[in-house]
Amino acid sequence: MMNVKERVQQLEKQQKDREEEEQLQKTLKSTQITKVQQDQVIIQNQIEKHEQDQIIRESDVIKTLNKMFNDNPDVRDQIEGQLQKQSQMSTQLEEDWDEENERNDQQQYSQDLIQQVNDQELQSEDRIYVSIITNELTTQIKKSQRLSMDLQSISIQNRSQSILQQKLIINDSNQLVLVQDDSYYLEYMDKIIFIQRFVKQKQEKDRKERIEKEKQLIEKMNRYRLNVLNELIQTEIKYVADLEILNTIKNIMAEKFQNKEEDIKVMFNIHEILQFNTEFLSELQKNNNLKDPNAIVMGSIVPLLNGFIFYYEYCKAYDQARKTTSYYETLPTFQQCFKDSKIQILLKGLTLNDYTIKPVQRLPKYVLLFKDLLKHTISSHPDYQNVKYCLETIEKINDKNNNEMDVYLKQAKLIELYQQFGNIQNLTIFEPNIYFIFEDICSIYTKKIEQRIIIYAFNSLLLFAKINKLNALEYQFHIPISYQSFIKDIKDLLIIKNSFEFVNRNETIVIVCENEKNKQELMMKIQQIINQQIEIFQSKIDKKQENYLCVKVEILGTETDPKFDKNITFYKTNFTIDNITITSLIRFSQVISLFQIVNKYDNKLKIPIITKSLSSKSQRVIDERKLRIEQLLQIILNSPQIIENYEYQRQVLEILNLDTKFYSLPEQKKQKPELFQNKSKLGKKKNQNNFSLEYLQQIQQQIFKSKISDDDKQVKIGLEAVSQPYCIEMMLLTGQTIQVGFKKNTLTWFIKNAVANHINLKYFVDFKIFIVDTGGIIRVIEDDEKISTFLDTSKTGFLQVLKKMFNNGTKFQFIFRKYLYLPWKQEELEYQQDEIRLKFLMFEIVFLARNQTFPLSFIDFCLMTAFYSIATQQKIDKNLLKKAIPNNIIKQHSEKLWLEQIQREVAFREKQLMEFQIQSQKKDENKKNYTIQNLSSLLMVTCFQTNILFGMQLFFVECTKETIQIAQQKEFGIKLIHNVLIGLNYNGLHFIKPENRAWLGKIDYKSITEIKAFPIEFVCNINNFNLKFKTQTPYEIKHLILEYQQIIEILNS
Repeated sequence: MMNVKERVQQLEKQQKDREEEEQLQKTLKSTQITKVQQDQVIIQNQIEKHEQDQIIRESDVIKTLNKMFNDNPDVRDQIEGQLQKQSQMSTQLEEDWDEENERNDQQQYSQDLIQQVNDQELQSEDRIYVSIITNELTTQIKKSQRLSMDLQSISIQNRSQSILQQKLIINDSNQLVLVQDDSYYLEYMDKIIFIQRFVKQKQEKDRKERIEKEKQLIEKMNRYRLNVLNELIQTEIKYVADLEILNTIKNIMAEKFQNKEEDIKVMFNIHEILQFNTEFLSELQKNNNLKDPNAIVMGSIVPLLNGFIFYYEYCKAYDQARKTTSYYETLPTFQQCFKDSKIQILLKGLTLNDYTIKPVQRLPKYVLLFKDLLKHTISSHPDYQNVKYCLETIEKINDKNNNEMDVYLKQAKLIELYQQFGNIQNLTIFEPNIYFIFEDICSIYTKKIEQRIIIYAFNSLLLFAKINKLNALEYQFHIPISYQSFIKDIKDLLIIKNSFEFVNRNETIVIVCENEKNKQELMMKIQQIINQQIEIFQSKIDKKQENYLCVKVEILGTETDPKFDKNITFYKTNFTIDNITITSLIRFSQVISLFQIVNKYDNKLKIPIITKSLSSKSQRVIDERKLRIEQLLQIILNSPQIIENYEYQRQVLEILNLDTKFYSLPEQKKQKPELFQNKSKLGKKKNQNNFSLEYLQQIQQQIFKSKISDDDKQVKIGLEAVSQPYCIEMMLLTGQTIQVGFKKNTLTWFIKNAVANHINLKYFVDFKIFIVDTGGIIRVIEDDEKISTFLDTSKTGFLQVLKKMFNNGTKFQFIFRKYLYLPWKQEELEYQQDEIRLKFLMFEIVFLARNQTFPLSFIDFCLMTAFYSIATQQKIDKNLLKKAIPNNIIKQHSEKLWLEQIQREVAFREKQLMEFQIQSQKKDENKKNYTIQNLSSLLMVTCFQTNILFGMQLFFVECTKETIQIAQQKEFGIKLIHNVLIGLNYNGLHFIKPENRAWLGKIDYKSITEIKAFPIEFVCNINNFNLKFKTQTPYEIKHLILEYQQIIEILNS
């Protein structure tokens, strides 16, 4: 089978024969005329007829006006001018026909060529020339190219109107003053004066708002205070009524069993309590004024507090009372007495013990109610000290009783709660191994702070309930307690204070207490329950942990990076699994992107809602996001689905910048515990393993060294280059050009090596040499290719034969620039240790921006150009604009506006960098001191690496209808459009919308198989589906996917 070159030569001969036949016969007829040639004959006949008609018209005009020419010279000149224009039009029409004829010939020629090679995969030696032909001559690709260029030229909305942010500063007197006073800014003086006035007005407004908020807080607390008082009175009424029922039963029993008076007195020892609580209730009702929040209610209660000592006496004798009651319940006469209808009506279906234990239960209830009352009574309230004294007195008596009555109280509470919530689904509290421990009143933070939540703590769960409007207990939710549960203290925030978080694997709740003391007490009590669960687990012989390792998430704080005028907030987050802690910086946008993945893989998972806010930089919003992000990540990372589904797990970990082997760290720790003995060793080992470029370069060096002889590996740079058989001019993004000489069999990898050594670049495995063809299209040359192949092909006259197609000649340009990108953590390590790499990365950003790879705003371009100016010490003028900004973008604003804005950015950033340099040196004198130029490059790279498109190679493709339909299926879930960009980076194959660079979806490299590159088509198999894309760069897409697959495999191994 003939190769591409032989087929091209055959076609060249056929083309030459056709041209000779046309010259001899001067017609477009042939024995096998094509449809295109028929059209040309028709066009030629039309033109000839048009020319004849034109000549006749011209002759008629000349004859008719000949006399006028002689009589009037002015008219003659005018007519001659018109005739000359008509002649020019005729000539132009003929030239247009020639061009159309030539284009038709070229198109037919290229179609013949493509038809013969389209069923064969491209080889490296053919791809450049076939790509040129298809790029220049096929109508379909031409349209795609124009559409691609049109879409890329769309700029985002101009934001240059926010100039006031750049022109004003705040002085020591807290006033806004003008930085510059030139005529451009004087136009906005009236606005500035308005803002100065606004500052004063805003301060006064803030003061009034603060007073109003304090007033609203007091009103809110007073409302809650009245609610608590009302609950106290209503429950007291019911309690006293129960005591009276008990007293009535006592009198009936005393009348029937007169000889057992002493035993009945022991069984019903409530006379003093009834008398005390009746008076207590009377005073509460007398002093309670629901309309006056400042009423003193507890003033008359304080003198009665000594009466609570009766509760102590009652509880002390309660054990003996239960024994006596149990004895009498066995007697037939006693049983018969209790069957009396009068007593049954009084008991209302309850037992005698249910009533006798009520005083025991009431005392802790008083503690909770008075705690709640004190919490919602402001310290300046006239009744505050009375409430406080009441609480202290009741707590002392309750503490005395607790030790003796603990068992009875807990049993009674368990029965009470079972009666209340026994029908709640998935809530099991009445089981032999479950027992009640304590109850407390607190608040919880969900969408807002919810007040007066009662928390019931059991040995295996926390139950949360609330008093509803009908004064009845209402179930809210419950959370299990296990050996994996833990408590996380929350530092006081603007939105909540005195709070902590209870976490149980994938469930969390934020609990808010009245004060720091109550918070610490409640945390300690819950922690004791968790410790009991840990002891139970550790005592088990069979500890099958399997996939039950709990991931703990903790946001340590926030960090900002002064990239633009508005700082970007990062959440510094610790991820801990089996005492192994990994720290990562996370942006809010990364967290938001998790929702899409969770909806795809785990849509039944209950996760907190995180809303976007316009004031996303306010401390209040940041505090709320910290809580929500912690909860969200805690729930996602511990969900059963993420443990079982590797793809789900991998995508989540990649978004969070965590190693995809994060969940296997505990197993690694078991196998090699020495690696995890302390953080310093782990960190050191991690850094050693992070030299991925060095490792990859060593592997490549071993591969390529064995492919060619030592003589062919020799590459000359500079003056010696011209002495080599082949010599090219290599352009660097820094603007330099170097002469590179090499031999026929020299592989591109060794040319890269020589260039890297010449510019002192430490590692070059991620850099490539690019060839710029005659159409201006940039294509990458792979490491195993020979540049001499392209140069030889151009010398043999292949393109000379196709000179009609390539009017610009056969000269190529070569560029050395970065192509492959590892994860950004690794990239940071590399460029922080190599100043040359850092410099080339900075120039790469400028190159990509200049070619509009990713859209930038007016402010973005100014910021980038400012960094570029500082790093290269270039003067801010027209030349700088042309080097950094595309011409079509420059034209969108006046040159004056561009230069002034860049000048301001340079002044501000230079000052910022100098301050950072000084502070950095003070913190660590032994640390490497970066120059201002290096710092500028560093900050510029840091700014732009957050752009999703930076580090991604983009290829414009057209999707077939079948591919669009396949991508929309459940396996992919990607809504493709006809024209998209394929973006390739370390994380996978991405689909990008060309108009606004919106991310459409991603496919992991491990899913991609059977990759093929045809002249104008890229085909691959993804999850057993064949996807096809029309493109100018099929070979480049194929090879880059294969290269990333290989790199990932090597690094993971």
